Amino acid sequence: TAWYGLVELGRVRCGESVLVHAAAGGVGMAAVGVARYLGAEVYATASPGKHGVLGEMGIDGAHRASSRDVGFAEVVRAARGGRGVDVVLNSLAGPFVDASLGLLGAGGRLLEMGKTDLRDPERVAAE
Repeated sequence: TAWYGLVELGRVRCGESVLVHAAAGGVGMAAVGVARYLGAEVYATASPGKHGVLGEMGIDGAHRASSRDVGFAEVVRAARGGRGVDVVLNSLAGPFVDASLGLLGAGGRLLEMGKTDLRDPERVAAE
């Protein structure tokens, strides 16, 4: 799932930035590894209780945020000097999708893994 999402669908390239939601879970951990393998700068979210796991994965405090509130977008944007990210591997819903979409830079890609709160790609592109 991580490889298919980031390589086949997202076409992540060396030097791009990737935000992995729920990075302390199985797919999230794999996605962090794949993104690093590809040479991407990795940002990650997880519940605050799992931030220790992210730290053990080598994700420092500037590259991690809570998956429990939409403040993750400001944390990532601040770490990137006001810029967004190139790719978001998303597994969240509702306002978290909106915050993730708002975090994408020009030409950014949102890769949706969930089956709830799906968005129409043409409408998202237009907005």
